[in-house]
Amino acid sequence: MENKVVVHLKNGKIHKGVTQDFDPSREEFYLLPAEGGGIPMKIVLEGMKAMFYVRDYIGNRHFNASRGHAGALENARKVILRFNDGEELWGTKEDISDEGPGFFFYPTDREDNNIRIFVIRSSLSGMEIVD
Repeated sequence: MENKVVVHLKNGKIHKGVTQDFDPSREEFYLLPAEGGGIPMKIVLEGMKAMFYVRDYIGNRHFNASRGHAGALENARKVILRFNDGEELWGTKEDISDEGPGFFFYPTDREDNNIRIFVIRSSLSGMEIVD
């Protein structure tokens, strides 16, 4: 399945595109640039901050996601993520395990352009479990 994603790297670069081969257990995957016709680029997980699965590439710069967990599923762990670059996200994650390079995170604001986010653990300065 093709996924529309925005990859944020730890060095601050951002790449938009689609991926069909992402697997969190592998060290790398390929991103086909959204600009069209581009050559697939290799993305190494350890170089990523996070990969955002998005509804569209445009997004809304003026959108402010709600700070809270009102839209959270009952069985999900409510968390606040703090990234090394100062960004903070509120949402949920299903697994609190420390295994693997990262985990999937789900924004609680249903109006958010981000559907889910694969977060690289080493890009976090902290994670607060709310419940």
